Amino acid sequence: MNPFTFDTSDFQFLLDTVGEIVTINNVSKKCIVQNAKIGDYEEKYIYTLDSIQRGNLIVYNGKNYLIVSDVTQGKLYKQAKMCHCNYEIVVEGQKVCDEIVSYNVFGEPIYECHTTESISVPAIVDKYTFKIDNFAPIRLPENQIIVTMQENENKSKFTVNTKFGVMGHTWKVVDVDITRNGLLILTCELSN
Repeated sequence: MNPFTFDTSDFQFLLDTVGEIVTINNVSKKCIVQNAKIGDYEEKYIYTLDSIQRGNLIVYNGKNYLIVSDVTQGKLYKQAKMCHCNYEIVVEGQKVCDEIVSYNVFGEPIYECHTTESISVPAIVDKYTFKIDNFAPIRLPENQIIVTMQENENKSKFTVNTKFGVMGHTWKVVDVDITRNGLLILTCELSN
């Protein structure tokens, strides 16, 4: 028997002894979290036996992280890189009139209106973008930012020409990139 073989029970032992409880999309799971290389961004690696995928929102030590890489699925565990969400974008509640309560004297419907709840969307906001084949960041024009968030119900809230506030300014979405499954990547410019 090879003394250097590693099986699922060995990884489960590691999880049990050094694993930490994190929240993955609002579900508590035990994982091993390790710092990535030292750099400008707070990046970490997550290792788990549970299912994870790009775009999962992880809450670790009270901070929000987004899985930004493909998930490496080895024989024993799943591994991915996650980045710290450095901002939360607040989407104000919208007035919605969706239920007909009666009709006026002209036969036109009268709607019941209500305001939806405001939501807070964890996001990675940056003034740099990265090329796959080159590790050097490319600086965006002075009036632009890149916003990366989960691709979920956010997809319908952040479309081209949508405006939102972050970093003390109002920004307008000029491009929506959904080429990386699980992530919604917005190119935004300063709005007047």
